[in-house]
Amino acid sequence: MSSWLRWIDPARVRTHVADVNDGIIAVAAMSEGLTGAGAAPATVWSIIILTALAGATSVAGVRFGEVSADREVEQSLVEQEKRLLALSPEEETAQLAAFYEAKRLNPALARQVAEELSARDALSAQLEAEYGLRELTDASTPWRDGLFAGVAFLAGASVPVAIARFFPGPLLWESTLLAAVTSLTITSIVLARLGQTQVWRTILRSLLVGGASLGLTALVGSLVA
Repeated sequence: MSSWLRWIDPARVRTHVADVNDGIIAVAAMSEGLTGAGAAPATVWSIIILTALAGATSVAGVRFGEVSADREVEQSLVEQEKRLLALSPEEETAQLAAFYEAKRLNPALARQVAEELSARDALSAQLEAEYGLRELTDASTPWRDGLFAGVAFLAGASVPVAIARFFPGPLLWESTLLAAVTSLTITSIVLARLGQTQVWRTILRSLLVGGASLGLTALVGSLVA
């Protein structure tokens, strides 16, 4: 699979849509809290921009660290299998044959499959059979995943930021709430379609989480005020 096609993989898209949701909820909640505390519109806008940038940086850093750690584990497994294949190739072939026997192939056929796969690419055969690794993570993936996560967070955060910028005033709280609910509904539909789950259940879950975050933050802001 080409590197470009990997970025439209449904699993990757679901992950980044979740990052968009995080951006919507986190920054909208901050906006609602500041509004509830009686902050001036200019102050609200300035602070939530900083919140969006800080959140995007944090999300990008966390994703980079997660993917880097996964890649390090993969590389460790690769080195381990290389050593085992160099030390005892016959034992590794027998182990591969046993794997296919466990898949209900008869012993003779399992042995034949193991020998053919080992002759073609012993390392890949062992990694897939033992660890389910069909494709290794390349060195650029942690950087790309981190960047995409940060951009996705910013995309979500841009909704409450735009509301605070273009609709300041007494209706800011209501405008932010409406924009957040609308955005979460749209992203929930995308998630449901990609995951082939029930649309309304996905929407309800997102709105409950988002509503709870917005409500709690707004309550804290009101108490501070």
